[in-house]
Amino acid sequence: MTNIQTVHFAIELWGALFSIIAGISIFITRHFDKAGANKLLKLITTVALLLISDAVSWASRGASGQSAFYLVRIVNFTTFFFAFLIMPLVADYLTYVIKKRIGIAGLYWVNIEWGLFVLGVILLVINVFRPFMYDFDGNNAYFRLTFGVLPGIIGFIGIIITLGVVFAYIKYMNTFEKIATALYLILPIVSVVVQIFHYGISLTYFAITVSTILLFVSYIFNYMQYNIELEHKLADERIRLVNQQIQPHFIFNCLTTIRYLCRDNDEAVDTINEFAGYLRGCTDFLNENDCIEASREFDLVRHYVYLEQRRFGDKISVEYDLADTDFKTPPFAVQTLVENAIKHGLRSSEIKNGLITISSKFENNSHTVEITDNGAGFDTKILKQESKTQVGIQNTQKRLALLCNGKMSVESEIGKGTRVIITIPAKVG
Repeated sequence: MTNIQTVHFAIELWGALFSIIAGISIFITRHFDKAGANKLLKLITTVALLLISDAVSWASRGASGQSAFYLVRIVNFTTFFFAFLIMPLVADYLTYVIKKRIGIAGLYWVNIEWGLFVLGVILLVINVFRPFMYDFDGNNAYFRLTFGVLPGIIGFIGIIITLGVVFAYIKYMNTFEKIATALYLILPIVSVVVQIFHYGISLTYFAITVSTILLFVSYIFNYMQYNIELEHKLADERIRLVNQQIQPHFIFNCLTTIRYLCRDNDEAVDTINEFAGYLRGCTDFLNENDCIEASREFDLVRHYVYLEQRRFGDKISVEYDLADTDFKTPPFAVQTLVENAIKHGLRSSEIKNGLITISSKFENNSHTVEITDNGAGFDTKILKQESKTQVGIQNTQKRLALLCNGKMSVESEIGKGTRVIITIPAKVG
């Protein structure tokens, strides 16, 4: 290879390597914004393929032999193909960012970008059979033909359209996004203009590489902001949960029950011990920043259930079938659901023999906790609303997803009871 070929080959391989690393990083952190991460991942993967194709095309220029004949033509075709594909993928990603910021109904310029991509591919296919944009000499060296500027013009039009739309909505982006997005579009424009009039150095692909780095850094910046906000939310949620569990009326009811039970000293002592255990568990959970051992959560549930049973007697009975306790769960996850079952399932109904079953098991590489009751039941459609009575279920569902990638399903039928299933992947435990 000549010196210029070696330089292009090395730079583009390094750019492809960075794109691959960036793609892996996005894939790992995609949980905070799956839709946006998937769109950016498609874009960065396409950039990596573009750079690899162009690196191989530079390395194989001037090579002789039958294999080189086909290799040179294939990699040049794929290089242009991926370059055209980048335009609608950029538009798709930026459309998502803009929609997320201001919630507009739709930006249809993406369709124009896909139209330009289709046009570019059609021209490439025609060029394979009737060369008019580029061709190769007897030494398999690439050279432009009369209409060799067409790919650059198509790319220029696509970037200009995207740039115009972005500038119309750029005020809704944060500072870093504004800089990254503007440079992502301006750098390729400058390089395309230069390359239209002077072929010989792949400035466009260099610009795309730098621009991709900027978009990736912008994504990581947003991810860092997300983590900071998440920490604040989780801290506020911990305080809210503990305040919710140690409510004045609950403490008053427990003390009233204990006063009544003082006629039977042994039972009063047991109730005081359970109440102390409940308060200790609640305050300990305040200091937890992550998931806790399920055994601790189940202990808190037992304390809470005991106190409620002392208050309501035979109206409430609970059965435990805890075959699996060797995993972690968000604090108050099970306790909140049991409390919800007692308050809104059993106490609000005419049921005299209320039954709650709490079970846990390990199956299908997941830890499963199931809480069922034979209480009043409810219409699960209200879970999609900001219902005051179902806020416990809604918050638990969010904390399961955030803290341990867990899921929760709710089945309920009015007059027949409710069944809640928590599923936590084994790798978290």
